[in-house]
Amino acid sequence: MHGDTKMKFTLSILFLIFFFTRSFAQKNPNHFKTDLDFGGGTVISTFLDLSLSNDQFKMTSPKNADKRIVGGTKARLGRLMGKLPKKGKIITIKGTQKMDSLLGETKIPMFGKLKFKGTIHNGSLNGQLYNKDGVSTGTVLGQNSTEDRMDFSALYPQLIKTIKDNIYSKRELETKQWKSFEKDLGKLFNKAHDDIEIFFGFSILAQKLPFSHLYFLIGDTAQNENEKESEEKINKPKSVVFEERNLSTAYLQIKNFSSSQEELADILPKIIENKAYKNLIVDLRNNGGGGVGPAFEFAKYIVTEDLEVGYFPTNRLNYNGFEPELFKTLPEMQPKSTNEFGKELKKTPGVKLIFKKPNNPVFTGKLYILTNGGTASTCEPIVYALKSRKKAIIIGETTCGAMLSASPFGVSGKYMLFIPVGDFYTHDGVRLDRVGVEPDIKVKSEDADEKAMEMINERKER
Repeated sequence: MHGDTKMKFTLSILFLIFFFTRSFAQKNPNHFKTDLDFGGGTVISTFLDLSLSNDQFKMTSPKNADKRIVGGTKARLGRLMGKLPKKGKIITIKGTQKMDSLLGETKIPMFGKLKFKGTIHNGSLNGQLYNKDGVSTGTVLGQNSTEDRMDFSALYPQLIKTIKDNIYSKRELETKQWKSFEKDLGKLFNKAHDDIEIFFGFSILAQKLPFSHLYFLIGDTAQNENEKESEEKINKPKSVVFEERNLSTAYLQIKNFSSSQEELADILPKIIENKAYKNLIVDLRNNGGGGVGPAFEFAKYIVTEDLEVGYFPTNRLNYNGFEPELFKTLPEMQPKSTNEFGKELKKTPGVKLIFKKPNNPVFTGKLYILTNGGTASTCEPIVYALKSRKKAIIIGETTCGAMLSASPFGVSGKYMLFIPVGDFYTHDGVRLDRVGVEPDIKVKSEDADEKAMEMINERKER
């Protein structure tokens, strides 16, 4: 009898602990299921825990996110080295609190340092995020919740199916790397708590694949592009930098091939008009690529003849490596835009990309191209074509080796993928993806510009 009484007492205590713990979780006013809305369909869903002390507040996203993304061992090492946030809390918003008002700062991955201004009222979190210029860049909207993680179980198979249906070659899905990626991605989606974890986790896992250009994104691409174009018309940052190094040498830094077309169309003719310029240094270091339009704009002032860029076979073509006779059957194309090019690849066995000899004046002096590991994508066929045809001297480091053609695909709601739909081989059969283009003159990235000037001055003295 005494034993039964003891057992009942123990069960009563356990019940009370469970009851109060559950009751606290249900009524906890400081746990918010939150959407960070940055416009263009980019809504990042997470959970924020609020703590208040002495008129100070702190809001943090789920702890141990790093362990779920990269694993416990790597997370602990990353924290020790200061490369990962304390306790694995990726987002921290902190500052001062006065009544219901909160005023603070945060640093959000991909968006940088931002100011925060918000309120807590009747179980709702409402706030605005501002950049350093005081311009609103997003909203923070949260509601009290007992949830502590999102359910991504339905999203995972949709992602995998979308990739398998559209990737440029089914052979990539038979590799050990792909099978490992698919397995590890499934584990991530089973344990991830929020959008932040699946975004970074996907990105890290994709880096181990034998091909590039597979990205997981949150947002509406079309809407993002429209907003981007409108924003650039108002306050367009410079994508091209021109300098005169000396009376015979011009320097041109092209930061990207995304938003540089108009600037290149304006600057390059002026360089060519100046007959004193015998040397042109084109700096493509850290140029991550972009689209067809700006790249062709650059080419039409550099190329003096018809140029075969290379072949872009897709999963509608049964090929195994470089097959010149088969690839020659692909239709020739000189697209006007990246959008046109992407649509063509989605519906055909592939294309042969060419650049026709331009009618306008071109630069005929000595050309030097600066490269490093950040020289990627659209840049790489240009660098290879100029090097292989001895039209330029390439100085610096081997390029990134990220050269495939990718297109966006909606997966579910706000979730989307960029998938490589077109493989790429140069005109003479070299596959640049995961390989890159080696320079003619190997020097550290930071020394490439100086080396170019050194070579120019040596030629001048001869």
